[in-house]
Amino acid sequence: MEHIEHQGRVEALAEDILTDKQLAIDYNRKQQENREAIRRLEEHARNIRPSSRLATSTVNMGDFFIVVPTKKAQDMVGGAQKELEQAIQDVQQRLKKKVQLLNELEGDKHMTAVAKSISLRSTTGSDLYNMTEH
Repeated sequence: MEHIEHQGRVEALAEDILTDKQLAIDYNRKQQENREAIRRLEEHARNIRPSSRLATSTVNMGDFFIVVPTKKAQDMVGGAQKELEQAIQDVQQRLKKKVQLLNELEGDKHMTAVAKSISLRSTTGSDLYNMTEH
């Protein structure tokens, strides 16, 4: 019975790791979209006169679009980008701890040592995406 409970904990943790990996992938994609939006807003801001009525940008806010000054749109996307970067760091920290715990639960001393040496801070979204494809 104890073996079944242990295996259940291992499976639940492994599933949680896969969920966090997918979350990191989603965050990475959103981060790239924000980079593109920031770049386009900067181009738009360079190509207009500040006094022009075109000094505004249309921004998608969920189910609707709003028109805001381009500077405000840049600030909004920049703020969202900072929050996203923090969320990515948090997920990477959780992943690292969960992988170490999983390796300990599985009793693989070598993998535990490897997991300690791996820094997920340098892992990109495409790396994580490729890991989940196998």
